[in-house]
Amino acid sequence: MAGTAHTHPDYPGPASDPHDIAVIELPAAKVASRWSFAPAALPTANQLGALDPQGLNSSDWFVAGCGTQEAVNGPGGQTHPGGGVRMKAPVTFDALNNAWVRLGMTAPHGNGGACYGDSGGPNFAVLGGRKILAATTITGDTPCYATNVAYRLDTPGARAFLSPFVKLP
Repeated sequence: MAGTAHTHPDYPGPASDPHDIAVIELPAAKVASRWSFAPAALPTANQLGALDPQGLNSSDWFVAGCGTQEAVNGPGGQTHPGGGVRMKAPVTFDALNNAWVRLGMTAPHGNGGACYGDSGGPNFAVLGGRKILAATTITGDTPCYATNVAYRLDTPGARAFLSPFVKLP
């Protein structure tokens, strides 16, 4: 099904808000004829920012995507096996700033994470007992081992961009 891509016109912006966000608009009638689902709940304005680190730390987080897996060391260097299979993995809160939420994805802590091919995919947090689409994967560390860096969807810049496409809470 063909869609129309819309990227933020101010990308790339400053570090305080890089405007690293886009949407693909699909024809509503065609979507409704193929799939039955409820859209993900978006965060309210500054919902992540209003929580203290303890509140973010105690929340359940997970990332979803179809990208590759953590690097495997082998002859000739690292490879990233897998990809093309929809997966989700738990992650833990690490840090928050004006544009980003950083999520820990180290396996010894019981986490999975995002890797190559997962960019733009969802990062969910359970806040107040409700699953929220809190951020989208942008980048992380090269071997896909430690940190997932995701663009916050509760910021003024993200909300202004999304408002023509979805009803915001």
